Amino acid sequence: MTDGLPVEISVIMPVRNERQSVEAALDSVFSQIVDAGFEVLTIDGRSEDGTRQILDARSRKDHRLRVFDNPFRIAGSALNIGLAEAVGKFWVRVDSHSIMPDNYLQILVGHLRSGQSEAAGGIVKGYGVSPFGRATAALQDTRFGMGNASHHYATETAYVDHLSHGMYRLDLSREIGGFDGGLLRNQDYEFDYRFGLAGGRILLDHTASFHREVRESPTRLARQFYDYGYWKYIVLRRHPQSLHLRWLVPPLLVAGLGIGAAFCWTAIGRRLLAALGVSYLAVVGAGTTAAGRTLGARSLPHAALAMITMHVAWGSGFLRSAVTSVFPRRVQA
Repeated sequence: MTDGLPVEISVIMPVRNERQSVEAALDSVFSQIVDAGFEVLTIDGRSEDGTRQILDARSRKDHRLRVFDNPFRIAGSALNIGLAEAVGKFWVRVDSHSIMPDNYLQILVGHLRSGQSEAAGGIVKGYGVSPFGRATAALQDTRFGMGNASHHYATETAYVDHLSHGMYRLDLSREIGGFDGGLLRNQDYEFDYRFGLAGGRILLDHTASFHREVRESPTRLARQFYDYGYWKYIVLRRHPQSLHLRWLVPPLLVAGLGIGAAFCWTAIGRRLLAALGVSYLAVVGAGTTAAGRTLGARSLPHAALAMITMHVAWGSGFLRSAVTSVFPRRVQA
């Protein structure tokens, strides 16, 4: 029971070494104004920075918070533990670097109660602190930064094939076997794909939104997007029908630039390098201009660096994964 209401919503939060941000994320959950009882399941991946102590202390003060151990230390396994322990009719994922407005759960549960969808979610709004982080957040709220991931920038409510921090029917989530615990990244997209195959309609409500922290340095951003690209190819091998042609643009760009650079001593190589370089710089210019309208001219160099970092890292990870699958003994991730 929660505030006299039966638990209808289970909030599942995978955490590992999140001491700096986990309390703010929990505060945003417990501040929800919703006409439903809810519980919060935090699944800790053997944190070593005091995160577990924070969770245990808060759980002793608030019976709605339950803490579980995740010996596998990866998000997919944490989510499966949460799905097994949840008691609500619906569940929603919240990460420890995310902040929800106080009406987020109310908007989503309304859609699922109505029967118009089996899952619902809102728009991801990036936030950063440093000049580079703010530029990255602005880009991730556009097509230039995130391609066809409409849950970052949509302006209309529509059915989609993927969400972030969505609310789902628990029974259908269990029926499809939960998450693939072997995926380090893209396990949420792979889950949504199977959820859709099982008849689950996924609704993106553009009036609902939450904020998620972005990477604050080029190095951390590159690692994140490299991993996204690497694991996207692995998911694509398992579900080739899920392919979106736009996914091929970053790896083709990286491959083309690499080939052009390798053969720049030839006329064909120089023409290829010049054509791709000029075309891509035009795209970067359009993207950074869009970010500059929000942040001002001083953000343009940071936005350009962030955009190039995301695209090149994602494409490189995708290519590396593809090569690894063809030559598994020669290339290791």
